[in-house]
Amino acid sequence: MTRWMRTIGWVALGLAAGVLLGLYLGWIAWPTEFSDANPALLAEPYKQDYLRMVATVYAADGDLPAAQARLAALGEGGQAFLNSFVLDQILQGQRDEEMGRLARLAHDLGLDSPALQPFLPPPTESAVP
Repeated sequence: MTRWMRTIGWVALGLAAGVLLGLYLGWIAWPTEFSDANPALLAEPYKQDYLRMVATVYAADGDLPAAQARLAALGEGGQAFLNSFVLDQILQGQRDEEMGRLARLAHDLGLDSPALQPFLPPPTESAVP
């Protein structure tokens, strides 16, 4: 019986040492470092945050080509993701300044929906001579 206990003890000690060595190597010696990550790889909640940031920057600088380039970083469905996100937020009843920025970006990128109208500034009337 003592031989089996000794064998189980050595196996348990070996497993514990392997786990500790693996944790040391993975967290201290060679930890994973991410840099220049592609926004297309983000999970959906983080893509939504990315859209909010793009809309905020676009509201500040008004640079539509730069906003299009940032949305292109989300991959082929970047603009479709923006459109569905904006419409989902409207359907959920979001009524804040951030929603206005998202709606303006979506409108300027070509989404033409009556649902966006409450969030867009009124059109300026041109003076007729």
